[in-house]
Amino acid sequence: MLSQFSGREFSAHRTGTVARLILMRFADKSAAYALLRIAFGVNFTLHGLIRIYSGLGAFANGTAQHLAKSPLPHGFVLGYSYAIPVIELLLGLGLAFGLFTRTALILGAIFMMGLTIGVGSNQQWDIAGQQLVYSVVFFLLLFLVEHNAFAVDRLLARSSRV
Repeated sequence: MLSQFSGREFSAHRTGTVARLILMRFADKSAAYALLRIAFGVNFTLHGLIRIYSGLGAFANGTAQHLAKSPLPHGFVLGYSYAIPVIELLLGLGLAFGLFTRTALILGAIFMMGLTIGVGSNQQWDIAGQQLVYSVVFFLLLFLVEHNAFAVDRLLARSSRV
């Protein structure tokens, strides 16, 4: 293959190949990012949907009752518990579709901190550990947000430039 190119042609061919490889690697990273973002979004969406479908009041009261021994005020826990499924649903939809991705990731990380405060105040360290895994995924997705190519955000950015 090398014999068919002169020095200059080979250099141009090699440069083109390198560029294609770089673009393929970027596309692979973008696809991997999209798959993780969508899976995470579906997870959050289902958390919220199922809790809303099963009854916000039942979820909120059950959570408040579960945290009754915690030092957190009952009214605060109950109010936050009513908001949890709605927040999960909105964050999940944003992540699944890649809509306001950066904002959803930041708000999701803050949301996880709030949940961790709740379970930590009740000394539920096993659940706090699970929430830490979610926090790490929020961090990774935010850290790698430059690879958020397959998203509604990208479509909106293109249409605003036109």
